[in-house]
Amino acid sequence: MYDNGDENQPDSGGAGRSAAQGRAADAARMRVAAAVLLGASACTGLLLPLVWGPTSNAPGLAAIVGDSFVLAGVAVGLSVVAWGLGVLWTRSAREKLPEAPVRYGPVPGLGPAQTEYVVRKWIGDSAPTATLLHLAEQSVVRLTLVDDGLWQIEGIGTPQQWRQIDPISRVLADCLGIRSPGGVFVADGSPTSGYAVREGMRAMSDACRSWAAQDDLLVPSIRTWIGRATTCLCTVVAALGFLGVLGPTILGVPFVAFVAGSLGVFAAGTGLRHTPTGQHVSAAAAGFERVLSGRSTTIGSAAVRECFLAAVPYAFAFGVADRWSAQYRRVTGRAAPHPDWYPSPTLYDDEAGLQWAAKPHN
Repeated sequence: MYDNGDENQPDSGGAGRSAAQGRAADAARMRVAAAVLLGASACTGLLLPLVWGPTSNAPGLAAIVGDSFVLAGVAVGLSVVAWGLGVLWTRSAREKLPEAPVRYGPVPGLGPAQTEYVVRKWIGDSAPTATLLHLAEQSVVRLTLVDDGLWQIEGIGTPQQWRQIDPISRVLADCLGIRSPGGVFVADGSPTSGYAVREGMRAMSDACRSWAAQDDLLVPSIRTWIGRATTCLCTVVAALGFLGVLGPTILGVPFVAFVAGSLGVFAAGTGLRHTPTGQHVSAAAAGFERVLSGRSTTIGSAAVRECFLAAVPYAFAFGVADRWSAQYRRVTGRAAPHPDWYPSPTLYDDEAGLQWAAKPHN
């Protein structure tokens, strides 16, 4: 149904940022907060000999800067260099891939969770909901709205139908007990339901890692893991420096500076790198995400009702279902179609319907 030919199309830039960019912004804010905390810790460590008494044999200010201010100047200079090295290591940990050409349909054989994972290197909280919608669209489960906020997901697929489903979606179905005909899972936002979804999401994440490694799509980034180990080691050395074990406490500052600059090596996804095969698959999946998120000016064959609805679960996986429906309305001039397999008018509302009931609530 889909025209899956790639089209080199410039990014329109007219739509908002994608959910992945929002997650990256949140991670950046967390790293800034961690850097502020490290700075406060460094100041505390430096002032420790003056406020709480000497932690070394040197008295007063000498416990901080040593016998001369030359050591303090050298420490400050080394701190600037260390911070710069940490920033460079953080940048090297980020994989830079070329912009993906537009693609109007999903990658054949990949479910929503796999598509998200091969692009972002992790799956988000929307993965279980997206997978359940995908299974309903594939007619192997039935979604029933029993009451407001209470959903029943019933397995109706035959073994032959399930063999056509991607392995990650089957993992979630097994965890929720809906892979066999008559199997039922109730999603109501309760702790019991939330625990089952969390376990299913954890199993999906593990299965995605195994799948990507087995198919030679993603491999560990040695450079990133060395950076993480170095950052942890510098944290320990900085603590020893502030305790006066290494000499004047100012010796701990360069190590803290490196830690502050290299916090980005712990960002999600930095521990993995795409292989050449993985880059090809990721480019196709990312090109589809461009269309779903509205960062492409056209939606191609997805303007066909059946193609649009088949793409809905993938839009939920990337957190852009509202943009996908708005994109369809903008291009076709018609309201986004409603699927027969979703028994509620709240399909494109991220805060209602199955999207809320099937979230991995704490």
